[in-house]
Amino acid sequence: MNRSMLAAACALGLALFVRADEPGAASRDVDVVKPRIVDQLARVTLNESELDGELDRRISNLVDRHFMAIDVDAGWLNHFRNRTARGDRQYVYYGIGKVIDAGSLFAAYTGDPRVAARTRYLVDTLAASRDPDGYLGFWAAEPENRQNHINWILHEQEYINLALVRHYRCTGDARSLEHARIMGDYILRTFPTPANPCFDAGAICTAGLPEGMLELYRVTGDPRYLEFAADVPHGNNRGEVQLASLRTWEQDFSRRPCHVYVMLARCYAQTELHRLTGEPDLLRMSEFMRNELLKRNEGGMLVTGSCSDGEQFTYNQNGKGAIGESCVTAYVLRWIDSLMRIEGDLRYGDLMERTIHNALFAANSPDGRWIRYFTPFTGERVYDTRDSFCCCGNYRRAVAEIPQKVYYRTPDGGIAINLFTASNKTFTIGDRAVAVRQETDYPSEGEVAVTFSIPDKSPLAFPFRFRTPAWCDQITVRVNGEAPRALGDADRERGGHTLRRVWNDGDVVRISMPMRWRFIRGRAAQQGRVALLRGPIVYCLGKDQNAETLARVADPRDLVIDPVSLGDPVRDDATRPDGRKVAVKAWLDVDGQREPFDVTLTEFIDPSGREVYLRWPDNAPRSPVPVTDDEIVSWPNRFVNAHVVKALYGPKATGDIESYFEVRGDVIADLAADYANPGGKPAVDAEFPDRSGGRWTYFNCANGGILADAAAPDVKRLNSRFKAFGSPVGFAFGLEGQDDELGFVSDYAPSDRQEEKWRTHYTEGMFDPMIAVPERSTYLYTHPIADAARYGVFRWTPGPAAPRTDVTLAGTLFSNMGNGVTLRVIRWKGDGSHEVLGTFDTSQAAVAEGSRGSAEFVIERKADEADSHVDFVLHNGGSHICDATAIRIRAFTNARRGPAQKEVTDVVRARFRGKLVTPLGPYADLFGEGAGGADATLKIQFRFWREGVMKYVELPSGSPIDLSDGKR
Repeated sequence: MNRSMLAAACALGLALFVRADEPGAASRDVDVVKPRIVDQLARVTLNESELDGELDRRISNLVDRHFMAIDVDAGWLNHFRNRTARGDRQYVYYGIGKVIDAGSLFAAYTGDPRVAARTRYLVDTLAASRDPDGYLGFWAAEPENRQNHINWILHEQEYINLALVRHYRCTGDARSLEHARIMGDYILRTFPTPANPCFDAGAICTAGLPEGMLELYRVTGDPRYLEFAADVPHGNNRGEVQLASLRTWEQDFSRRPCHVYVMLARCYAQTELHRLTGEPDLLRMSEFMRNELLKRNEGGMLVTGSCSDGEQFTYNQNGKGAIGESCVTAYVLRWIDSLMRIEGDLRYGDLMERTIHNALFAANSPDGRWIRYFTPFTGERVYDTRDSFCCCGNYRRAVAEIPQKVYYRTPDGGIAINLFTASNKTFTIGDRAVAVRQETDYPSEGEVAVTFSIPDKSPLAFPFRFRTPAWCDQITVRVNGEAPRALGDADRERGGHTLRRVWNDGDVVRISMPMRWRFIRGRAAQQGRVALLRGPIVYCLGKDQNAETLARVADPRDLVIDPVSLGDPVRDDATRPDGRKVAVKAWLDVDGQREPFDVTLTEFIDPSGREVYLRWPDNAPRSPVPVTDDEIVSWPNRFVNAHVVKALYGPKATGDIESYFEVRGDVIADLAADYANPGGKPAVDAEFPDRSGGRWTYFNCANGGILADAAAPDVKRLNSRFKAFGSPVGFAFGLEGQDDELGFVSDYAPSDRQEEKWRTHYTEGMFDPMIAVPERSTYLYTHPIADAARYGVFRWTPGPAAPRTDVTLAGTLFSNMGNGVTLRVIRWKGDGSHEVLGTFDTSQAAVAEGSRGSAEFVIERKADEADSHVDFVLHNGGSHICDATAIRIRAFTNARRGPAQKEVTDVVRARFRGKLVTPLGPYADLFGEGAGGADATLKIQFRFWREGVMKYVELPSGSPIDLSDGKR
């Protein structure tokens, strides 16, 4: 749809720039490096004269009423022109690169010289603020460029780099490419690496860093940018994602951080690197993310097509509060488009249209002016009035990229339709042209007419593929006057149907996709509730059209829908032209005995929307509307939420397989079981009897943790007079003089007096994923003080029963990996001398692919080696305060363990990688010749982190690891 005579109104001085931004310029090929992997669906970009319907209306609204209305000087440029000293400020971000990126695409889409001029003004003014060394930022430069690495200055730079390449792609302006190179080179020189250790690389947001470097490599061919993107570790592992390179990154959701936006941005960058290098492992994390978002009836994808709770990944389906971050929505679209192009699978388009028409468009006000940071589906939604920051920026980019997601080309020369919308596009097939025109009222109705026009009027053979949405089970297709053909499952390959024929000028394909109502069953937090959908549109209960009902109903989530009363859709122009709404009855009781309320459900983009999921009635009559699982969350499960704890190879197990992994015997001392919470008493020393007549005593000690010859001031016994994090005085054992309240010891599941945020911080947030539910009470948790000169000491003094028999000491610890912790086990003999029995360091070992640091030990003490004390000395490995530790220590007599086995944990972990089924091949080749010969078996201990349970398997030689038999 052309805007009215805009070009005629522009100044003559813009003429050169306008010619560079002519329609279609966004698809200009300026790459000097071509991909090794050819897309199965190649991107096609539309301009404003080619795109119409609701998609064009939304883009035009955002351009005219938002992008052209925002104050780019006050909101962005003035901060870069007029830098200030940072002081102690953090979490400051404006996102100027994202504004330029979207502006470049908007200018190319509209052909509007005003949009092009505004984008050029941003580029030129920003470049003019650059220092001679290449620094761009809103804070004054500091020694060692520290300002770059306090949260988000680098985040500005990485998206500036990306945006400048985009501007070069859209305009062909070599100045933008030169600006991009200067920015990229500055990042290469200043980014923290072992060779350039200027700051902490694990505390910097790097969501767009590899993406921008890969784009710069494509258009320059300079291998430095490729090597940096592929191999330099990056990522904020304090709150976003694990510190890793694109080639080495693997993680799951067993622990935070799992910031969905940053993870999806990295997945997207891996797909781009895969295109360039062909390395298949680069798709592994995308496969995992897809699985966890879309696996049948379990995935974390929300019904609106976004995900995230408090910016982090979750399976819980909560809809209230900080839900559906717009950055996440934007990168869901970018990432699944990339996967769809690589794989040629149009099923991704079903999620794409769900996301666009719900989560994306609902995050923008109907007039286009305001954008949301979050778009919850329960409770009130608010707009982010800042215009700057990350979500507004990524929202603009996502909308600006919609014209790239309608049509695609196939490797066999065909044309594919992904998004149904009024549009037209001329393609070249061989040396001939064919124009395609879509006519439709989608997403209001599901009828689509596709007309092919061939200017030279001669027949032309090519494949035509179109998406077959999973929400419609009665799709019919008709060519010209031929009889309609119903498409069965066999006709819907990878989410689409292909017509292979010779086409004539004027041929029309009519695709009919009846939009019937359907109820989607809620999962997790929405169990027992349903959401109403029609086609790709989610419906909600909004405040504006239900004022009378909401005046009588305190919480719309209390309403029980009457499925029999659901009416037909009627036109509703309140939130968009030619939208839809529907009337339905609802009760406040599940039996439907009370007087029903009249309820109007509107499209999810209704800015007054308050609730999507309503309760389903008990003993409901047969619903005239189908009740089904979400067709989006229906992909087969390929992964398992489990970690390999330990793997052993050797003779076939006899008896209890668990005894091969855990010491069994008579417990005479147990650090956690012998512990007694002070129960509110503020004057209790940390000293407890064990079962042998001995005792445990907790100390804090300097002198390297050596108690016996430490000076009196260097030894302090813990007691309950001092507050621990979140625990009132008298409910944990602490240490005086700790302003940060560290140096404490508490039971793993603290008392009900524990403040909730700290209970979840130390247990749910840190160690629950590592420790199975039945085992959690067998651990204490502690936090060494930040002073690296002080040591926590758990002293065990054996009682009369202990020295007369053999004793086995066994322990396990997990740490939060701030620096890692070290545990030394020291035996004190009766003559006062001591012997170090072992040193165990969590910074040197990790549980399953980068999770919590861990260590374990088993120490045998003979009956004739009587000890006066055994000290377990815990030490913080550095000055970082985040080294919380869960610890278990036990002493056994009559200890029993399975016969000796060869430990093969690392080998099995490297192969397993979370797959539901993992082929291993011949065991002898993998593990070498082990005891037991041909009859040797593989024994694996798994921790299923979502369920919080431990499971054990024994596999005969050559068997795959198969956890598909209900072990999920």
